[in-house]
Amino acid sequence: MTEPVSLIVNRSPVPRMAVGPTKATQPHLAVVYATAAGEVECFEGRPMTPSQQVFSKYRTRYEVDLRGYRRSAVLGRNPLVSRDGVHAFEVKVDFAFRVDGWDGAKALVRSGIDNPLPLVHTYLTSLFHAAGQRFAIEDSFGLQHYLGQRCGQQVTLAEGLVVYGCQVSVQPDAKSKAYLESLIEAGRREALGQAEHVPNMGDVLREGQIAAKKQEQEMEAAARQAEALRHVAMDSEGLIRQYMNTHPEDAAGAFDMLRKLEEARFATAELQNQRALALFQAMADKNLVQAGDLEVMRQLLTDVVGRATGGAAQLPSATTPQLPGARPWDAPAAQLPSASTAGSAQTQTQAPPPRPADQGSGFAGQGPGFTGQGPGFTVQGAGFTGQGPGSTVVGDSLPPYAGRPAVPTYAALIYLVLDESLDRDSLQELNRGLNDLHAALSGAPEVARSLRLSVLGMAATAEPRLQLETVTHGTRTPILTGRPGLSYSSAFQLLKTVVGQDVAVVKAEGVQVLRPIVYFLTGGVPDEGNGWREAHQRLTDTGGNPAAPNVIALGLGRADAFAVRAVATRPEFGFMAPPNQDAVSAAHSCAGFLRDSVVGYARRLASGDPQFSVNPPDGFRRAEDAY
Repeated sequence: MTEPVSLIVNRSPVPRMAVGPTKATQPHLAVVYATAAGEVECFEGRPMTPSQQVFSKYRTRYEVDLRGYRRSAVLGRNPLVSRDGVHAFEVKVDFAFRVDGWDGAKALVRSGIDNPLPLVHTYLTSLFHAAGQRFAIEDSFGLQHYLGQRCGQQVTLAEGLVVYGCQVSVQPDAKSKAYLESLIEAGRREALGQAEHVPNMGDVLREGQIAAKKQEQEMEAAARQAEALRHVAMDSEGLIRQYMNTHPEDAAGAFDMLRKLEEARFATAELQNQRALALFQAMADKNLVQAGDLEVMRQLLTDVVGRATGGAAQLPSATTPQLPGARPWDAPAAQLPSASTAGSAQTQTQAPPPRPADQGSGFAGQGPGFTGQGPGFTVQGAGFTGQGPGSTVVGDSLPPYAGRPAVPTYAALIYLVLDESLDRDSLQELNRGLNDLHAALSGAPEVARSLRLSVLGMAATAEPRLQLETVTHGTRTPILTGRPGLSYSSAFQLLKTVVGQDVAVVKAEGVQVLRPIVYFLTGGVPDEGNGWREAHQRLTDTGGNPAAPNVIALGLGRADAFAVRAVATRPEFGFMAPPNQDAVSAAHSCAGFLRDSVVGYARRLASGDPQFSVNPPDGFRRAEDAY
């Protein structure tokens, strides 16, 4: 309803002794007199004369406004609920009202009503009561038509008011309107989807036909290629020849492959020949074969070796020394080739360097060597040395990383888990610190090569900003990006996965992997409450996770000291910023701390010292002291 309206514009006592003419009234005002007992009289709206007032029983004079008024009202406190009982209509009524002449003026004075708007509002509410239950929320126009008919006629109320000229406007309320808009949008999408279904199906069919045609052509090309290769020998020479036919521009590569093939065949044949000669000589020395059979057996086995290695050439026959009058198998041992002259002279010149002690696969450990002994041979370490009567053979298998230094080399895996839900200025400080760290490591390659660095951004999810790698000039600088939310669990789960994989990869490089180190920086309270503790336990439990890292926790801003202490794997690894320090300056201190701590540790590793220690950032104190 709008501002109140007063239809009784004046109220005054009736004078007993008039000293002048009676007060005149305006044409739109009706004068009503009332007694003390409540009797009311209008006298056709005219005021009484002075003589009538002297002996009149009326004590109060009222001036009643007979003009018509137009107002608007919204049925907000009593909304009309629709047929479903959930949604409601918003009803606005424009109406006019006035006093019903002299009789209406008398009734209005008798009722004692000054502002008629509440009376009209009550009348309209009772008239519209429960009308909305006849209509669905989608049929607001139907309800509007129905209410217009209900209040379209002029009505005179008992209090002397005439209500007329009602006009009703109906629409769904805000929640119902949003619901109807959703229905309309869903219908629009459905209609659009149906309209697009036909061309989409056509596109799918056409793409399928094109894919089938491509597959058919690829199959035909593969069949033609197979037919062309059907008469090509599937040996090394044949494959190299086919490569030359298909890649005529790479003649140098084909010749290089042929050269390597011949070198491999020669080396294999030579080695097998040496072993065969040594074996046959040992058998002859032990009288297992006669001297006359030696050449035949050697040639037979050499042919087998030659076919296995892809060669076809026969080794030159070795004549057996003869003595006058002696049988072929009676050749004296003095004229047979000696192992000390024939065997060792050939093999020792080709023996590869001895294998260094094998480095272990655990964190900063060494694996055991082994020694095996049997009839005629001794095996030591991962290479081997064969010993038999009259010959010595040094093994030709080298470890995967032969040539690495005998002194232990270390690799430290460093993970920076940084909160990306911090404010923009704090993230800028951290990004500047990452840039300084990158510049310090890339500018000192002799220091950076002993360290692998990874950066993870933590918000509602954990995202890698730099995969684990050695920082060089070609390594991109990680950049943190502001994101909402904060989940410790996602960071610990991602660390559990990547740390184990990274440790296995770095160990395969043949270096001693130290226990990984995680710098965990947080500036708020995690969204999951204490739900992160199980993921943290799986990450840091050395019994269930052999690659469990040491965690250094840094808290600033709104971070909880109890949570920071719980994240750190040791009490002296948890640090909190002072409560009165703003987040930007605390982030600046953390950026310098990360740079100095990581670079300092890398320098110690480069000098051969794997010991790790940590001091708090400037102004920070231990988290357990901040409770």
